[in-house]
Amino acid sequence: MCTYNGAAFLQQQLDSLVAQTCRPDEVIICDDCSQDQSVEIAQGFAKQHPDIAVKVVQNPQNLGYIKNFEKAISLCTQDIIFLCDQDDLWQPNKIENMVAVFDAEPSVGLVLHDFCWIDERNQPYPGPIDTYGPKKLSAAQLPQEIKDHSINVFMQPYPRAWCGCMMAYRRSFNDVVLPIFPGKGHDDWILKVLAPITETRFLASTLVHYRMHQQNTNRRDLERRTLAYLWCRFVKKTILVLKGHTKRGFYRQILTRLSKVKKPVMYEALLSQYRSYANKL
Repeated sequence: MCTYNGAAFLQQQLDSLVAQTCRPDEVIICDDCSQDQSVEIAQGFAKQHPDIAVKVVQNPQNLGYIKNFEKAISLCTQDIIFLCDQDDLWQPNKIENMVAVFDAEPSVGLVLHDFCWIDERNQPYPGPIDTYGPKKLSAAQLPQEIKDHSINVFMQPYPRAWCGCMMAYRRSFNDVVLPIFPGKGHDDWILKVLAPITETRFLASTLVHYRMHQQNTNRRDLERRTLAYLWCRFVKKTILVLKGHTKRGFYRQILTRLSKVKKPVMYEALLSQYRSYANKL
C-alpha cells in the first residue's frame, strides 16, 4: 500500500484488510511525505494488529506514486503481492479467492478481478459501465475460456481492468517487474510486462470497491474538463514527452526488459503487438 494525504479513507481500507477471510501475512505501507494523519493512522494500525507483520515506511522525500509503489513492492517478502490503494474497500473474500487460484494452478503468475465504483459515502458511484474487450462484454458475460486465458482481452485499451487494486502476482516475477518504467502507471506496466511470460486468470467476482472522490485522480479526469485543467494536463504530458516517457518509450522499455530476463515467452503474439506499438506510436 502507498499513502499520500489519504487520511480521509485510509482507516476504512485498513479495516477491510483485517476483515479478510484470509488475512494478509504482511502489510507494507510506504508513505510519500503526507501532510495529514496518514502516517499516524498506519502506525496505529500496526500497533492494533501485532499478529500481522506491518511495516510503515516514511519516504524522506516525495517519490511520486509510481516510484512509491516500486519501493513498497521491493520491500515485500511473501509469495503473492497484492497492490492496495489507500482509499478503496476490499471485499472480505478477495485474498482468499485470489490465493486459491495461485494455489490451484502453479503456472498462473497473475490474477485479475472485477470491481465496482463507490463514492465518499460508500454508495454506488455512477461511473462508466464496466465492460471488457473489443466486444464490450460485462464480466458475467465473458466466456470461461477468456477468463481462463484472459490476457488478450486485457491487452485491449478498454476498459481500465488493469488497475493495481484489481491484481495480484507472484513475487518471483519481481526480477522482471522492477524497476518500473516511470512514464506510465505502475499497474499497466506490471500487467503488460508479465503478460507475455505467464498465465493470467480473471475472476468475474467484484472483489474491490473502487472509490471515487474529490481528491481522486480518476474522478478529476472524469469531471474536471475545464480549460485550465486541460491546459495543465497538456503541460504535464509535454514534460513527459521531453523525458522520453511516451507510449512508444513504454513499449520499448518492456521489450528491453523482457530481452534481459530468463523467463520464457509464452505469448509471442503479444511481443509482436508490442513491437508494432514501439515502432508506430
